[in-house]
Amino acid sequence: MAWTQTDIDALERAIADGRGARSISFADQSVTFGSVSEMLELLAAMKASLAVAAGTSSTRYAAFSKGV
Repeated sequence: MAWTQTDIDALERAIADGRGARSISFADQSVTFGSVSEMLELLAAMKASLAVAAGTSSTRYAAFSKGV
C-alpha cells in the first residue's frame, strides 16, 4: 500500500489523542493495534516510505577513528 500524508496525519492524530484509541482506518482498510509502540513503528515506516517515494530519503554513514 502506498501511504499518503493524509494517512500519516491520521495516525499521528490517533497517537496524540491520548484516550487510548487503538483502531484507525486507512482508505479502504481498518487496523487495530495492540499498543502505542506498534503505532509508532508503523508511523516511522510510513514516513520512511513517503520519503523514499518523494526522493527525500537520507542515508547516514558511520565514521570510526582509532583516535591516533
